[in-house]
Amino acid sequence: MVMNHTTKKKKNMLKTAIGYFTKPFVYIQKQINLNLMKKVLFSAALFFTACAVSAQESVVKEAKSAKSDPVKAAQIIEPALTDPSTANDPETWKLAGDFQKSIYDDENMKLYLPGGQADTAKLYNSLAKMFEYYTKCDEVEQAKVKSGELKKPKLRKKLAKALVTVRPQLTNAGSDAYNAGNYANALKFFGLYVDAPQNPLFADEDAVKNDTLTPLIANYAALAANSLKDNAAVIKYATIGKEHKEEGYRSLMCLAEAYGKGETPDSAKWLTTIQEGVEKFPSQEYFIGNLMDYYIQKGKIDEGLTQMDAVLAKNSTPYFMYVKGVLQYEKKDYEGAIATFNQIIAEGKDFVAEAYSKIGDCSFFPAQEIVEENSKLSMDDPKYAANEAKIKELYEKALPFYEKAKEAKPDNRQLWGQYLLNIYWKLDKEKYNALEKELGY
Repeated sequence: MVMNHTTKKKKNMLKTAIGYFTKPFVYIQKQINLNLMKKVLFSAALFFTACAVSAQESVVKEAKSAKSDPVKAAQIIEPALTDPSTANDPETWKLAGDFQKSIYDDENMKLYLPGGQADTAKLYNSLAKMFEYYTKCDEVEQAKVKSGELKKPKLRKKLAKALVTVRPQLTNAGSDAYNAGNYANALKFFGLYVDAPQNPLFADEDAVKNDTLTPLIANYAALAANSLKDNAAVIKYATIGKEHKEEGYRSLMCLAEAYGKGETPDSAKWLTTIQEGVEKFPSQEYFIGNLMDYYIQKGKIDEGLTQMDAVLAKNSTPYFMYVKGVLQYEKKDYEGAIATFNQIIAEGKDFVAEAYSKIGDCSFFPAQEIVEENSKLSMDDPKYAANEAKIKELYEKALPFYEKAKEAKPDNRQLWGQYLLNIYWKLDKEKYNALEKELGY
């Protein structure tokens, strides 16, 4: 049928009308489909989350079933320790700790069996993990108590008792590691021992909180940290260790090193530490020596001498006498210094070679001042010849003492090498040539 113009117009209007109503329908349909897809995806997410939870719970169950082989069980449960669905359950951490305890017990038993060969690396590794996992278990459980999810903790007492029993083994682990030069492991084991009194897990364990051995072990933790140049760990453990009456000097030495060196030295804290060492451990040469060096650098010689006289009144060692002699030398009290050094030589114990060398210094360095003066004078200046005679006189005076220092300590060339070369150059060219050859110059 052939449409007329009017018919075509009506049909186009109808198409327009249909299109008008169809477009919103299509849009609505798309929205319905989109919402449906979101629901499907959300359902899928829930499904996969449930599957993940189920998978981790399955891991825990599998680990439990393998507990007769604690090494295998420990490996199985590892993924559950990082997945939130199981890592937030204290029982997961307890179970992981239990496996490590079984490994530890198996290896530890071998130590007491005739011909038993324990794997100490395995033993100590499981020991450290026991502390890690049981501590984490307690943290998770306490968090649940705080949030109201649990009324009270159920596991703390049992965990604490288990760790208290094995805690002494940490000192053996640390000692073995330290003696082997493994300072990182030494710090780990010693640190675990020292940290225990501050661990909330042991809040009710008086034996841990009142452990008199803790400051001693803290000294060894500080020494390990010092070897690693871990100043933060040094300060942490040395602050505890310095309170030990006999061994605390070790921590104070480590503290002084930490404050005096590194990227950000703290001279005030260094000095305070050195002074504390002098006060608490007056027989330890390290503190007196460093303090006197400080006094010399700051020009506080008289203050240093006063303190040295007080030290010597209580403990007259060759080293302390030597330090006093050095202070007298720095003050240019050469007669007093020589008298002190001669006393050391007369006793014939330690620092004899050093004393001989310093007596030589009492003549050699005044001579060097004249050498410096002569370098600015003309050789035809009458004073030049007089100065040369004085230099020769002082060199001749110093010479036998440097030679005695060489005789006493031939390997310590710092005490005599350069001094004798200078003197021989002025007094005896033949001996100069021989010594230069000896020194390899």
